[in-house]
Amino acid sequence: MHALRVADFGLAVHRVPLLVALWSLTSAGLPMALAADPAVSKSATGFRALVDKHQREALLGVADYLARHAEADDAEAAAQWLFETAVAQGLEAEVVAPAEEFLKRRGLDQPSISLAQQALCVGLARTGKRAEALAVFDAFLKGVRFQSPFRSLDLAGSLAAQARITGDLAAARAIYERVAAAYPLNTQITEIVEGRIARQELIGQPAPRLAAGDIEGKRIDLADYAGKVVLVDFWATNCAPCLAEFPNLKQLYKEHHENGFEIVGVSFDEGPETVQAYLARAKLPWRMVMNESSEGQISRRFKTRTIPALFLIDRKGQIAQVDVRGNDLRIVVEKLLKETSASR
Repeated sequence: MHALRVADFGLAVHRVPLLVALWSLTSAGLPMALAADPAVSKSATGFRALVDKHQREALLGVADYLARHAEADDAEAAAQWLFETAVAQGLEAEVVAPAEEFLKRRGLDQPSISLAQQALCVGLARTGKRAEALAVFDAFLKGVRFQSPFRSLDLAGSLAAQARITGDLAAARAIYERVAAAYPLNTQITEIVEGRIARQELIGQPAPRLAAGDIEGKRIDLADYAGKVVLVDFWATNCAPCLAEFPNLKQLYKEHHENGFEIVGVSFDEGPETVQAYLARAKLPWRMVMNESSEGQISRRFKTRTIPALFLIDRKGQIAQVDVRGNDLRIVVEKLLKETSASR
């Protein structure tokens, strides 16, 4: 195994791009509707549209049940499903109100508290309440610091992504540093945190050079994609969160390739045969190169020591964003395509 091939473990649950729902409250504070965001719903078709529809209906039904039956015997189980689903699907903003109400209950065990805090933290960040989100994050860290650190790292990744999307790299760095401080003796967490901070420091800089032979033996050079929005995806066939993001990437590529969106995959696998075997099943339409190339390790130039790692490059050839996934990735890609096409 290569020294760089250390799994990041971040975002182990894939966030399937769903119709973004909006939470509305009556004057009594009861949830009434989850309305689809038209900008997202236009791209949902077929199987995805079916899943979106039923997922939204289920979220609405469970949220309404909790609001009306807060003392029911199965209320805690219902809340657990609601928050787990919101976190997995990137819908944390839609469960802020029920999470806040749930955390007011007495006698909750720590796993239930942590799950509600996880949903609430990101939900607050998504709605612009960043100070409140950090306060919840600090409370979360205090409750789980003697447990596995990777859940904290996942939450930090989601929270830092929201900060980066707003352009606040200092806040994103501070979020990661909070995790490192909570687990000072865990060298793996330190390595992952340092790697994520190093990656985000590339934002605003010209994209590093990426030139090599692809797995089919053809020359590929990032310079050939000048004038396009490019996603460089570092991955491996044994990286579960890397593979879990592929359905989202395939859908984005299908929808926006003709608009100037490209993807270049960089594999950490031992050899091209492993990648080719996987591609034969997954049918990914973009080009792939191996990290270990005749021109050196591509990952070194991108300051990438752990995976998954994603880099978005704008049409000017600069790193515009790193490590955004799910619907956040869709939003950033579509914004870059719109902004850069308008400026041309």
